[in-house]
This record gives sequence, C-alpha cells and structure tokens, in this order.
Amino acid sequence: MNKQFLNFLGSTLIVGVFLFFAFGSEDSTSKNKTDETVETVETVEGTKSCLVGYDWVYPSGSNPTGAWKFSDDGTFNSSTTMFGGMSTWGNWEIINPGKIKITYTRTSEGTIPEGQTLTMSSCSSLKVGSTIYSKD
Repeated sequence: MNKQFLNFLGSTLIVGVFLFFAFGSEDSTSKNKTDETVETVETVEGTKSCLVGYDWVYPSGSNPTGAWKFSDDGTFNSSTTMFGGMSTWGNWEIINPGKIKITYTRTSEGTIPEGQTLTMSSCSSLKVGSTIYSKD
C-alpha cells in the first residue's frame, strides 16, 4: 500500500511540474492574432497553428487529469494521473489536415507504446483514443 501511495504521489508531482511549465509558457504567435483571424484544421498549416503552443487538457484546465503539449520542433510531451500516472515524450507530424501521427520515444514507465493518430475535428478539440482534450 505504501508503494502505491508513493507511485501516486510521484505521478501527481510529475503532472504538477508538467502543468507548471506548460501554463507558464507563452506562444507569441497567439498573442498577435486578431479577432478577425479564424483558425481551422482544414489545412496542414491550419492544423499546425491550432495544435502547437497550447496546453491540451482533460477534463478541464482547473482540474486536469491529463495534459498534452506540442512544440514547433515536432516533439510533444503528455502526462496523466489516471491509472497510477504516466508521462510520455515523442515526435509528431501532421499526415492530413486534422490528423496528427505521434510516435512515442520515452515514457516514465519505461515501456514504449505503439504510435497512434490523433484527430482534430476543430481548432479547440483534440481526440486521443476516445478521450477529447480541449485547449486551456
């Protein structure tokens, strides 16, 4: 029981640190966008613009149990407190408008999951498996 508690505590700490850095980052391009700019995922560039530099959270930013962050250099990191907690890192590429292929390179658990394709139906919705993340 004590080991489970320490694993949970460690996982929670990892998610907390991730969210601290994620919320503290700024995306200078999003600050320059005007109300007239409408982002869509109908093009590869639009998908990239909607994806990169934002905190993607589930179920909400005020009480996240999962979070993803995509960087302009084609890397990502994610963390979750579900199932005892886990963090992942890897690479991403847009294979079609609204479709992002991810490849895992490292996890906090040491096992590397198979890659997967994430779906963006809109600029504010990211589907990972059956879970829908939103921008925070």
